[in-house]
Amino acid sequence: MSKLYPVLQSSIFSPQNDIFSLMKNFDRTFDSYFNTSNTRRSSTMMTVPRANVVKNETGYSIALAAPGFSKDEFELSVENGVLSVSVEDTHDTNEQIENTTIREYSFQGFRRSWTLPESVNSERISARYDAGVLYIDVPTEEKRETKLSINVE
Repeated sequence: MSKLYPVLQSSIFSPQNDIFSLMKNFDRTFDSYFNTSNTRRSSTMMTVPRANVVKNETGYSIALAAPGFSKDEFELSVENGVLSVSVEDTHDTNEQIENTTIREYSFQGFRRSWTLPESVNSERISARYDAGVLYIDVPTEEKRETKLSINVE
């Protein structure tokens, strides 16, 4: 594998889902567009920040749009060739919810993952958070072909 690919966390069109699961997901999606109640918990809607992945001379650069967090809230890990970025869900207190008259934004936890190519040097992955964007540098190394001469005896 020579490219960095996003990992889908859950797909409503996977073969494991039956017709009832598909309808439940359809209803949930439909409701999320037309339910404008301010009292509904925003955590029922699944949000995943968008990312740009760019291939450059040294590897890959990922820019993940995730405003509203501090750099300490991000957890990055590499396991079995998959890079994962996550933020724990930050719940508002009941007092904050009761005293809010209009809610136009909230910051929700998320998890986003990418399958790494074999050429990635996982130990040199670095990240920085600036102005609401998490920048992740994923360096790759060229595979060195070693030439070996074998003498015939």
